[in-house]
Amino acid sequence: MLLLGGPRMPFTAQELTDIRAYVEQGGSCFISMAEGGEAKAQTNINAMLEQMGIFVNADTVIRKAFHKYLHPKEAYVGNGCLNKELVRVANGEAKQQQKQGKYAKRYKDTNDELQNRDENGGLKFVYPYGATLNVRKPAHPLLSSGPISFPPNRPIAAIYTSSKKGKLFVIGSMKFFEDTFFENEDNQKIQEAVFKWLLNGDGEAEFEAHVQEEPEISEYQHVPDITALADRLRSCLQESDDLPKDFTTLFHTNLYKFDTDLVPQAIELFKTLNVVH
Repeated sequence: MLLLGGPRMPFTAQELTDIRAYVEQGGSCFISMAEGGEAKAQTNINAMLEQMGIFVNADTVIRKAFHKYLHPKEAYVGNGCLNKELVRVANGEAKQQQKQGKYAKRYKDTNDELQNRDENGGLKFVYPYGATLNVRKPAHPLLSSGPISFPPNRPIAAIYTSSKKGKLFVIGSMKFFEDTFFENEDNQKIQEAVFKWLLNGDGEAEFEAHVQEEPEISEYQHVPDITALADRLRSCLQESDDLPKDFTTLFHTNLYKFDTDLVPQAIELFKTLNVVH
C-alpha cells in the first residue's frame, strides 16, 4: 500500500501520473491531509485527486458546541458515519447473509428503522485539525463532519475504487491517527477497518458495495470574515440628509463627560449661598 501522510512538497507531473496509474491498475493508496488543505501544506496533490472526484478544501472543521475536547478544532463527531459497512467492519461483526426462499422478510419492521436512526450504527470519532473534502462520483464520501461541526455535514473522508479493484482512501486530518487521538473514541476502529478494506482483496470489507445513493451531505457554505467586517464600521442611520464622507464627524463626544473640571465652581457655590461646606 502506498501511504502519503501529509505531503508537504509539490509532486512532479510524472509522480502524480504514476500514483494514479498505480491505483487504476489495482494498487491501494492512503492519503491524509491537514487543516488548510494543499495551500497550507504547499503541495499539489489535488491535481491528481480531482481526476478521481475528490478535492481537499483549504479550511478547518470546528465544533460549534463544547463537548469533551477543549479546542474547537478537535471536533468530536457523534454521527458522521456515511457507510454501514464501515460500522460493521469496525465493530468486528460478521457479514449478514441475505435470507432466501419463501420465508424472506417482505415487510419493514419498525424496530429495524429505529436501529438505523443513529446514523448507520453510530461510530463516534474525534476529527482534529482537519479539512473538509469535496466529493463527487466516481468517488464516495465515507465520513462527514456531522451536524454540530462547522461546516456542517461536509465530507471529511472519501473512497475511490478503480475498475481493476484499485483502492484510494483520502482523509482531511493527519492527526486523526496521531498518538494523542488514536485511542480516543472509535478512531482506532475506523483506522483498522479502512486498512482492512485497503489491504484485503478477499471481500471482507466492501465499502463500495454499501454506498448510500444520497448521503446526508450539505452544500458548502462560505462564512464572512467577521473580523474584517467589525473593522469597517457602517452608519446605521437609515433615512437622513446626505452624510459627510467622514461620518465619524457626526458623533458628539462632548455630550457626556466625566472629569473634575466643575469641582472649583461647586465649592465656590457654598460661599455664594452662605452654606457650610
